[in-house]
Amino acid sequence: MRRISVYIRRSSVLPVIKDLRGNPPLVVLVMLLTVILFSSSCDFAGKESAGRLEEKPQTTNEEQNLESNNYQGLRFETTRLEFSNIKDKYPRLVCLGDSVTFGWNIPYEKSYPFLLEERLMGKYPEVMVINSGIGGQTVVDALDRLDGDVLYFEPQVVIINFGLNDAFLVSTGESSINEDKETDLRNNIDLETFKETYKQLIAKISEKSSEILIMGTNPVMAELLWEDKDIAQKQEESYRLYNQATKNIAEAYDLIFIDIRESFTARGELDTFIQPDGVHPNETGLNLISEIISTVLESVDMAGKEEG
Repeated sequence: MRRISVYIRRSSVLPVIKDLRGNPPLVVLVMLLTVILFSSSCDFAGKESAGRLEEKPQTTNEEQNLESNNYQGLRFETTRLEFSNIKDKYPRLVCLGDSVTFGWNIPYEKSYPFLLEERLMGKYPEVMVINSGIGGQTVVDALDRLDGDVLYFEPQVVIINFGLNDAFLVSTGESSINEDKETDLRNNIDLETFKETYKQLIAKISEKSSEILIMGTNPVMAELLWEDKDIAQKQEESYRLYNQATKNIAEAYDLIFIDIRESFTARGELDTFIQPDGVHPNETGLNLISEIISTVLESVDMAGKEEG
């Protein structure tokens, strides 16, 4: 069951008010001054408001985030879902991933899970595709939130996509005597931890008899991430290595592997599919991902068994 945090506002008496309780004449004086000030402020507010009736109402933080398409955590469309309201939807697919799944800089209706659902409706009118992507996350984060963001929905199919944040180069925080920039960098999640955690993730999902699809990482334009060409090259090599590791894991578990890297590079210039940040797929790229997954799912029995 999902937990809902409740914030309770507690009222309290300010110290200055407490001091007035023992002095009746002073209380009367304060009350008179309060009435005068309140009357003046109401008159001022009334005049000021007359000049701004046409202003747009203030938007909430959630509305602002929805407009920006960039915010931490799950899509609001996902957090609003309750299993009791979607239990009759079938089949249910959960897309578990990072900002690529979330659809960073992209409206919810252009994210690949939403587009995938639209593509599947022809064959499965009651299909439900749930976006469980969170920007900046790794496979380690995915394991921590698996129960609440994936298994809670009792999906027939789970599509996993991690690696971009795992393989990203970060500083070790250690100074280098030889001033060798490369020695001060490491992968965000080391390769062995990445592989072992990925296997744990697969094992836990498999216990629920869900069909699992493994999606590799999309190619990036590393030269836009790092000014230093050597570091950019090392970053590109890391992404290739982690993508291959993901493919090997899929093969070891006899799971379908969707090679997005190969699909993107085979279709032309990367800037056709990647945003100017060099990392995140644009609307064209996300549409391509939904198309590829939809095609792959044609050979999959949504009950959890591959046909043929």
